[in-house]
Amino acid sequence: EAREDTVHDAQRISPSERSSVDLCAQRSMIGVREDKGEQTLVISGGEPTLLRRRLVQLVSDARAKNIPLVELQTNAVLIDPTYAQSLAQAGLTSAFVSLLSHVPEHHDTLTGLPGAFGRCIAGIDALLNAGIRVTLNPVTARLTQTLISDYVDFVADRLPRVRSVSLSAVQPHGRAAKDPDLIPDYGVLSHHVRAARARAEHHKIELINPYCGLPLCVGWEDGLRTSVEAVEAASGGWQTKPGIDNQGNKRHGGPCRSCALRTRCGGAWHAVWDTHAGTGISAPVSSQLPWFGTGPAAAQSVVHAPGGLTDAHYRALHAASGPTVWAWTDGLTARDPGLLIRSGCTDLGLDIDLSDAGAVRPTLRLLRRLIKTAALSSPQRQLRVHLRWIDGEEPSAGVALAHALGAWSLTLRGQESPGLQTPGMDLYTEP
Repeated sequence: EAREDTVHDAQRISPSERSSVDLCAQRSMIGVREDKGEQTLVISGGEPTLLRRRLVQLVSDARAKNIPLVELQTNAVLIDPTYAQSLAQAGLTSAFVSLLSHVPEHHDTLTGLPGAFGRCIAGIDALLNAGIRVTLNPVTARLTQTLISDYVDFVADRLPRVRSVSLSAVQPHGRAAKDPDLIPDYGVLSHHVRAARARAEHHKIELINPYCGLPLCVGWEDGLRTSVEAVEAASGGWQTKPGIDNQGNKRHGGPCRSCALRTRCGGAWHAVWDTHAGTGISAPVSSQLPWFGTGPAAAQSVVHAPGGLTDAHYRALHAASGPTVWAWTDGLTARDPGLLIRSGCTDLGLDIDLSDAGAVRPTLRLLRRLIKTAALSSPQRQLRVHLRWIDGEEPSAGVALAHALGAWSLTLRGQESPGLQTPGMDLYTEP
């Protein structure tokens, strides 16, 4: 006990895993989270189990402050039955354990810690025996990307008391930033994720796509209910909950432009685009411009408002629950920019007819204000504007106007568009 706060045994733990937990800072965090009405304290950073007395005290303090759920993120290699019992008695409710692979050699390679697999399994057993709920976190790398189903089968066989697996993927940080080959191949991974989800369902294991997981197109396009970003984006409404605001870690790319699920997905890590050119990423469900058809019913709904948006139309927009919600109209009033931003509408389709330039000019002014306001949101949340040009003017005039406004797409109705360049904007023609 006397050595636990300074112990460093090269045979057991690597220097990079030494804990950075500061008890005073963590106690302050408890108070802040309690004040904000939070229900969970997550203890992470380095390897918290290195500081046994402090960790046990931190858990005890959190429960004394009536925080009902206290979770420990750990590699579990230092946890023995006595340690697990101490944590349980202090009030630890759950542990998030990094069991990176069911293959011992792969786990040890990915952790950089020889012999870690056996100690991790022993730590998991100790936690479970102490009555602490365990969620496993296999961080999928290129080395393990074809073995996810086998991992799920291993959990069902060797660790049947574990009922939840959070399927992360290697992020382009730390060691992976210097070795891009650690990042899995999304094109290969999609098939194996779908197979693993089927195996998990068979075993009645909850398989979760966490924030540190994968874009929806990589095996999760029909798994929105177990994808953290999708659940958060849907549960609090389009504008009122952080949802898929990704804090600058991820972005959408070219293949995401037409995706009907883009409002439920943060995209891919920057390095996936920068070093792998977004390989394996493609829109699993494409959004459909409403004047070309209805689109996939499960992913897209359309509120058609010829003559302008009424209160009934706004009620319909608020009631829509799909990832893509269209408002399609042919004019805007002064109230519409603010109401549209708050309505749950993700895409606005607007018919523009310049045969009467004076009549359409107020709509264009309001449209410019709407687009500027929408641009203040994160890319995944921005309301996108699609123009349908139905005037007989030259196509180049429509392109110039759409570019000036910042429209996402332009459809030229009854016109050809030979040779027109529209960088940053999609261009369509309609007979």
